[in-house]
Amino acid sequence: MQYEKEALLASELALKQTRSQTEFFCKTLTASDTSTHGGFSVPRRAAEKIFPALDFSMQPPAQEIQARDLHENIWTFRHIYRGKTKKRLFETSF
Repeated sequence: MQYEKEALLASELALKQTRSQTEFFCKTLTASDTSTHGGFSVPRRAAEKIFPALDFSMQPPAQEIQARDLHENIWTFRHIYRGKTKKRLFETSF
């Protein structure tokens, strides 16, 4: 009985370790996020934790990111570091 319990716990642990963990962040969009620049700012901590590192030798540093929403739609964004304030932005038109 004890052996079966240990085997079950070991198999559950192995299953948890093989699943890829989904990384995400939530942001309530504001009026300034939906302005005419075609994108929204990304919190710095979220960008640094979740997304691959930007190549700062590129001018401007940028990368293409694909995200899946809650309805399984795929969205393509350009993650870019630019502007006077050097914000991290997700742009939809590039």
